[in-house]
Amino acid sequence: MKIFNWNLNEKLNTNDDLIMCLGGFESLHLGHNELFKLAKSYKNDNPNSKLAISIFANSIKNNEVIEKKLLQLKVRLYILANLDFDYVFIITPNKEIINISDNKFIEELKKMNIKTIICGQDYRFGFNHQGDISKLKKHFNVHVASEKKVNHSKISTHLIKELISEGNINYANELLLEKYALIIKADKFIFHLPENIIKIKSGIYVVNAIIKDIEYHGLCLISKYSNDNKLYLFDITTIPSKHQEIYTEFLGAIRYIDTKQNDNINDEDLKIAKKYLESI
Repeated sequence: MKIFNWNLNEKLNTNDDLIMCLGGFESLHLGHNELFKLAKSYKNDNPNSKLAISIFANSIKNNEVIEKKLLQLKVRLYILANLDFDYVFIITPNKEIINISDNKFIEELKKMNIKTIICGQDYRFGFNHQGDISKLKKHFNVHVASEKKVNHSKISTHLIKELISEGNINYANELLLEKYALIIKADKFIFHLPENIIKIKSGIYVVNAIIKDIEYHGLCLISKYSNDNKLYLFDITTIPSKHQEIYTEFLGAIRYIDTKQNDNINDEDLKIAKKYLESI
């Protein structure tokens, strides 16, 4: 998978006909998977084309950059690599990008060898969302994915943010394409949460931790009263370097923290975590 930083103001040399999925993709959930399935179906009919996607490093709302996000950019890139995308174009919002006109955006798309666009039913683009699907169709072969719902409600990043804030990891994981994850660095298994990430509810969670491509299993304390959070891994024999990235998948909640007295990992948490891991 090739990754480009795209400022919407220059032609990137891909030299391939592209099937482009357009959206913000702050998360990657079952609703987005409808786009991806449609894109892959079209690629099967056009095997010489390459699958591409544009993602925003940060979301834009009301013409302002939203710093707090659901998933780190690197987590999203790992997931996209598993989905067999050939190209990812990362857009980092700035004043120029926020103010880009819909016509200018279309001009930049044309420079990219984009032959087909896949998007959702509510896709809009350009300053103040001036551009819409009908305008895209005047310039490109456009396919619109069906909307995915759960319990009669649209699956959205906003919904999943609420679930994470509530600590409802099980339901969030049902909606996400891969389990909710954070990339952390820990000093003797003590770590701070990444900056600008929606905070998961304080509690004890069962986790998988991937270190140098090896998967370990245990639990994680997200503290309510301290910035120091903790990993406890059952099957690791060495302490990772404090510079080592740890890809931490959250599998489920054991309990939430509401007092200083229970802001720690106890023996009962360890027993519950072991039973949980044995059952999956």
